[in-house]
Amino acid sequence: MSPDQIFALIAALTTEPDPQAFATLKAGGADPRYPVTLTPCARPVAPTEIDGRTVICGRVEVPYDHRAPEGKRIQIAFNLYKARSLSPEPDPVLYLHGGPGDGTVSRVGRTIGFFEHLRGRRDVIAIDERGVDSSAPEMDCYETLGAQLGPVVELGVDAAAPTLEQEFITGCLAELDAKGIDYSLINTEQNAMDVPAVLSALGYDSYNLYGISYGTKLTMEILRQDPPGIRSAIIDGNAPPWLPLYSMFWQSHSDPIRVSLEPCERDPVCNAAYPDIIARTFQLFETLDAEPVQGKMGPIDVNVLYDIINNRVTLAGTYSAMTPYIPLMVTQLEQGDPTIADQWASGELPPKPSTATAETLRSAAEAAGLSDAEMAQVDAMLAAAEHIRLAETTVARAAQVLETDLDADARRTDLAEIFDARLGAAIRALPGLTDRLAVGRDYLALRYAAPSTQALVTLAETHFSTETASDLSALATQLSPAGLARVFDLIRVDNQATIDAVEGSFQTYLYACQEDFSDGWNSMDKFKALIAAEGSWGPVLQEGMAQGVAAFHAACALFPKHPRDNWTSQGRTDVPVLSMNGELDNQTAVTWGALAVAGFSRARLVVVPESGHGTIRYSQCAKDNTAAYIEDPTGDLDTSCVRDLRLPVMLPDGSLHPLPY
Repeated sequence: MSPDQIFALIAALTTEPDPQAFATLKAGGADPRYPVTLTPCARPVAPTEIDGRTVICGRVEVPYDHRAPEGKRIQIAFNLYKARSLSPEPDPVLYLHGGPGDGTVSRVGRTIGFFEHLRGRRDVIAIDERGVDSSAPEMDCYETLGAQLGPVVELGVDAAAPTLEQEFITGCLAELDAKGIDYSLINTEQNAMDVPAVLSALGYDSYNLYGISYGTKLTMEILRQDPPGIRSAIIDGNAPPWLPLYSMFWQSHSDPIRVSLEPCERDPVCNAAYPDIIARTFQLFETLDAEPVQGKMGPIDVNVLYDIINNRVTLAGTYSAMTPYIPLMVTQLEQGDPTIADQWASGELPPKPSTATAETLRSAAEAAGLSDAEMAQVDAMLAAAEHIRLAETTVARAAQVLETDLDADARRTDLAEIFDARLGAAIRALPGLTDRLAVGRDYLALRYAAPSTQALVTLAETHFSTETASDLSALATQLSPAGLARVFDLIRVDNQATIDAVEGSFQTYLYACQEDFSDGWNSMDKFKALIAAEGSWGPVLQEGMAQGVAAFHAACALFPKHPRDNWTSQGRTDVPVLSMNGELDNQTAVTWGALAVAGFSRARLVVVPESGHGTIRYSQCAKDNTAAYIEDPTGDLDTSCVRDLRLPVMLPDGSLHPLPY
């Protein structure tokens, strides 16, 4: 932060808020049909956001059944991030999240981090879709989960997880039935009707949609319903309902291989070095299953090869630039040579970006033969750089603590509640059911422990990323003895975070199992038939992938089905739509992007090399293209930066050869 930014931040945090800021929302919203209630934003919002100044949070009341608007109501939670401009454009960007079961409202900083590039001239809005996280409080299955977390604690996650999931679904459905909740209305059709209601309540007549993963499916349904006001739409990581996606999930693992290796087959030099490399790569999985290659760090079998190739991108947003080495690695492993695979296992490949430290820079300066006077200048600059780094870290941490203290005063709460809320958000952000159950087990085990800062730090460091663990640990070390005791009281009496986390999968099932498994649209028989007919995968991987999705299909058998008219028919729209797709996306296959927009008259298709699920997480080029598109959806779109993302291939002699886009 610059001094001016620091002064502005302190002034914003310590002065009285502008009474005119968000005046319409504070008065109940812009549309009396859909009342707005403001609520404090989830912590933390500092140092980049200020609750009530740069971001405001709340809920919009909409009909539970839009076809019966006078009946029961449901609350849709939102975050509204104000544009950076003093004269913003009137049409905001509405983010529609994935899952469902992966809400976004509780992650104030993380969410806007993905969309800050769109905020220069437009407000950005994020919602939790109906039935998900903050938009589903009445759907918590406390009794069911409370009765079943005991086995998780006693038996361990791996032993309890499959049984817990099946029993939780059955018990939760029965619990919802007993409450009189019609969960058949937790569906994409009603979800799509919520969107124009929320935008009207917030005071917008025109808007842009940005859907990722399930959010693309929701966007396509909104486009099908064609409410007024949609200026443009971006769909990133496409999941069109007119494809039987849960019978085609194998394609999101074969497409990254096929599409990323096709440039090699098109290039004469690469094709000569590695003829028929796509088919050979798929065959290698079968070969290594029958006869692994012995590497320095153990056998290189079908699972190791799958990890190397499939985990070039992950759901956590990590990226491994192994694509240039795959043809040579395949060739080596065919010959029993583990060289490239060993280099991957040891961390030598892919090469890591050089990170210059003060010591290495000073050594380089000395090696360049600088004079004593010049070295003194180097030392002064290095010292100043370190001072700036420490100062920025200190300012960020101090701003966060200041905002936290002020928030605690405003809410008459203390750091214990803030720590508990932050821990809950971190648990909900974990990507997998097993991970969430693991932290849930250890979290519940603390109910028997004496209050201890170290116990909280250990919990954080065991289960969360370095950044999240650092934030939680910093909060834990600030707790007073009374605050520490309060945290452990909360652990004993309030396990809401664990409940929310485990229910994330259930929320996904509510949508997928009721909508997408009707009338055999998705089934295990169809899965096996389609993967066999496509022919890329051999018998070993066909069976392995079928086993991988069997639990999902078994879970869906427990849900009642609610078929929808035209749900699986090709959507059509004249709204400008940009379809963004990552070549390495292993959640929604890259080829689904073109199939998603086949009936869209004004669609553009962009395929981004070396990018995964949600291209803006991996590529500045993708961010630039989405920002340019939002600015002018009907103008020319310069996608030349996409070509620069194509990586070269390593030839057998170790040289790198450029490949065509």
